[in-house]
Amino acid sequence: MANEDMNCIPLAAISSIERQIEVTPAIDIGPSVFANKYPLWHPKGTRGIFGGITIAQSLGAAQETVQREFDAHSMHCTFVFAGTAFSTIHYHVEVVRDGRTFCTRAVRAIQDNRTIFLATISFARTPPESITNLHHAERNPVAVPVPQDTGFESNGNEETMGLPYINQSVGMLNSNSPDPCDKRMHQWIKTRGKISPQGGSRAHLAALAFMSDSYFLAGLPHAHNIWSFVNPPITESYDTEEQLEMQSPVHTKIPRPHLQGGESVSNQSHRVGMMVSLDHTIYFHQAKQLKADEWLLTEVKTDWADNDRGVVLQKIWSRDGTLLASCTQEGVLRLEKCPNEVRISKLNSRL
Repeated sequence: MANEDMNCIPLAAISSIERQIEVTPAIDIGPSVFANKYPLWHPKGTRGIFGGITIAQSLGAAQETVQREFDAHSMHCTFVFAGTAFSTIHYHVEVVRDGRTFCTRAVRAIQDNRTIFLATISFARTPPESITNLHHAERNPVAVPVPQDTGFESNGNEETMGLPYINQSVGMLNSNSPDPCDKRMHQWIKTRGKISPQGGSRAHLAALAFMSDSYFLAGLPHAHNIWSFVNPPITESYDTEEQLEMQSPVHTKIPRPHLQGGESVSNQSHRVGMMVSLDHTIYFHQAKQLKADEWLLTEVKTDWADNDRGVVLQKIWSRDGTLLASCTQEGVLRLEKCPNEVRISKLNSRL
């Protein structure tokens, strides 16, 4: 998002997610260095930031160094250290390559004098129409109900540290399958409030990058019917209980005891003791068609987990069924026994 465009419009006209993705030149640090312009969003009572912030702001910083006719088509990210919401993040952009059709940028996010995040981003100029162009795209699942707009979509342009996007959980397909690879988890997501015309397609891309980290790695334990966390992840953020369940004849509700008054889940012998993202990849397919402030359908599945790690895959469609992005994430996942199981184990060892 070009800062000269955004600086001339009132703050109230900028959606809350635009404030989270916008970066500003840090000329006192060096050339091609940018910093977050506004305070970093974080859930109340926490210090850590949502991973989508560094993903989106790294993309925003790289966008500032390429010509307008280039759109991001792939982004490969590595999380190095956890970031905090109370220190400025500086994004150092390296111009790796500038070509006629493609250009590449490397971004290093530094906070408190250490690198917390790395990204390699490739941009492409849209080619002219061609009859020889190959074309195929997976369509969205037809059985997923569409969301109904309610009151919590409004007030998106207010100065607030609330969640800058809205998500509505649909649930899980094939929940009774013994194979975790068979399961599909769906939710709808969009920005809170409308993205400003000044933000343009670049703001929509960065907003999608921000939201792509919402309910992603949690698909790993959920595919194994494990719902409880020692420390619930920031990515499991929902404003209201209305967002946790949509009526669907084919989906099963995903239990979220940490968001539903601490309700217990029966037959839970394990809970997630540690869950940390290692990397995050996004392939943007239709940059010009993307409207991140309209409902987008996400599908999360997993193909592999072992050695305390797992991989999750995500597809993102527009409401009309256009495949807009494909994402991959690997993370560390460690389980521990639930407290009641630990007590039973200790009791049995004494008998």
